[in-house]
Formats: sequence, structure tokens, C-alpha cells
Amino acid sequence: MQDNMQSMNVNIVVEGITDEAVAKRLLELTGLTIGNIYGLRGKQHILKQLQGYNTAATYRPWLVIVDLDSDADCVVQAVQNWLPKTNHEKGMCFRIAVREIEAWLLADAEHLAQFLHVSSSILPASPDKELHPKQTLVNIARTSSKSYIREDIVPRQGAGSVVGPGYTSKLIEFTQQYWHPDQAMQHSESLQRCMKALLKWVRQME
Repeated sequence: MQDNMQSMNVNIVVEGITDEAVAKRLLELTGLTIGNIYGLRGKQHILKQLQGYNTAATYRPWLVIVDLDSDADCVVQAVQNWLPKTNHEKGMCFRIAVREIEAWLLADAEHLAQFLHVSSSILPASPDKELHPKQTLVNIARTSSKSYIREDIVPRQGAGSVVGPGYTSKLIEFTQQYWHPDQAMQHSESLQRCMKALLKWVRQME
């Protein structure tokens, strides 16, 4: 283990570029420097490489975030299946979003409602309980008073897609410029656990 691990860049492993934007925002809050980005090819690709990332965490810090989806009933079960905590290297911070990372964005109801131009009253009070947060977010965007929001986020009829053509770019814009994780934490236990784990992780690397 390197004595100066905290001063090293933190490598990020995520499913896609929306998740990348979320991971970067969280690391910025901890004061850690962002290193290289890995993954970006979906969850199954990450899970296949997870042991390798964990081994690499012997020498430098790695943050890995994946969605729970419907792969397990709870995070504890998923962690046990994918990378038991007893096997985590000191430099590994492995976190699971319940049930999709969109739930963490939905948790900042005030700012997301403003961004989507919808009433905050239609956002879920407990986004971690949403079975399909991405679909929930799309359905909320359908009610937007702004046509450009609907056109970007909501899939076009007959397009064969679950999201609109500008879905990813809009979520990245929201995450980078408007999302307040500190407020979102109050409505998402999953995000709160993630931030607490990150802060504890930082202290352990000191």
C-alpha cells in the first residue's frame, strides 16, 4: 500500500457517461482528484472486470459504481455476490446505486423540477423505492412545460428507444450544473450511504 494514496488520482469505473458525470461530482465534493475513466460499456462488463479493478486498488484508489437494477433484492445481497466487503482492497470504494443512478438525481427534487420545468410535487418522495428510476424520470419529463425538454428526454413514437435523443446530454448538464448531492442525500439512503462511504474512505487513506 502506498503511503501517499490519498494524493493520487482516483480512477473511476462506471456503466456510462451519465454515471461518469455523477461520480465526478461526488469526488469533487470529497476534494479528491479525478484520474482515468474506465468501463462505459455497461454493468456486465464491469462485473467481469471487477476482481481486476480490486487488485489494482492495492496500489491506487478506485471508485466503482454500478446500478442494482433488479439483479438482487438489496444492496447487501448484491455486494456479497459481486465483491464481498471482506475482499475489498484498501483502495477500493465499490458502491451500488438503488436501483439506478437516476434515483440519485431524482432525489434532488427541487433543482430537478426547476431544470425539467415541472412541479416538484410530481417527483417521488422516496426515489430509492422506484423500480425503474430512469423510466420515472422520462415520465416526469413528459409533463414539462418546455417542448425542448420533452423532445430531448422523452422517446419519439416508434423510435424503439426508452429515452429521447438528448436524454444523456440533458442529464449530464443537470448533474454538472444544477444537481446538489448534499440535498439529494436527504431523500436517498443509497446516495447517503455512498457519500458516507466516500468520506470514510478518504479518512482511511490519510
